Amino acid sequence: MSPNVQSPRPKSPLKQVLIRIALAVIAAIIAFNIPHSLFPVFTEPVSKASPPPEIQNVLAGKRKIVTVGDSITEAGKYPGGYVWLLQRYLNALYPDRKIEIVNAGISGNKASDMQARFQKDAIDKKPDLVTINVGVNDVWHAFFDFQNSQFHPQGNLTTGVPLAEYKNKLTQMVLSAKAAGIRVVLLSPTPIREILDGPENLRLQEYVAAMREIALQNKCLFIDLNAPFREVIGTYQKHAGKTLNLLAADGVHPNQSGYRIMAFTILRGLGVPAKDIENLQVKN
Repeated sequence: MSPNVQSPRPKSPLKQVLIRIALAVIAAIIAFNIPHSLFPVFTEPVSKASPPPEIQNVLAGKRKIVTVGDSITEAGKYPGGYVWLLQRYLNALYPDRKIEIVNAGISGNKASDMQARFQKDAIDKKPDLVTINVGVNDVWHAFFDFQNSQFHPQGNLTTGVPLAEYKNKLTQMVLSAKAAGIRVVLLSPTPIREILDGPENLRLQEYVAAMREIALQNKCLFIDLNAPFREVIGTYQKHAGKTLNLLAADGVHPNQSGYRIMAFTILRGLGVPAKDIENLQVKN
């Protein structure tokens, strides 16, 4: 070392302590702000965790689930859809249970259509659990003439399903499943377009309430999918103005964000702990 070059002055102990504290604070701030998606999904297999009583009641011993619904369920089988997500979430969460999900969604179906095919498409599959998601078409088709692409604000088209018939057909499905020893989970219809105070959604709330009441009367599990959609849409519109396609590509059929809300809401409704699914990710 050149005699003209001075050795660096050793740092005082106090300064070293302060530097270490500052570095620790910076590291903590960075860690706190890193998106959760950059961290490992799980530190240990979730299936080793002791599930709470709710999941023991709903999913324990279950090997096959049939999802009955309309186009929202039928399209839910594709990557990013809620049925697709549920299958992969359950595979990741409980790999030892080997739960199979059978998609029984058919586009355009209403309560009357689902009830007519319920024996063949649900009961005959011999599932341990069946989910029923119905109501969107029952209301939507009363307001919109698809053949002529015309909106009828009075909602008096005969292609819709009146509330009394909706309740009757849904109750028949529930009773049929229960008679066959199949547990029933009722999934409320999601919003029709994102005009939350529009005539379709105002009427739809009557159908959601009817489904809730049927679940209560028949001791079924009811999972409200409508409420989280309204919460997210309402919050967004409060801060960013009206929107039409935030959670649904066409205002009705969910996009991947909407399907993710559906899947997470169903998992929580089935009793899966929120801590086990909040960072859960699956690949296409």
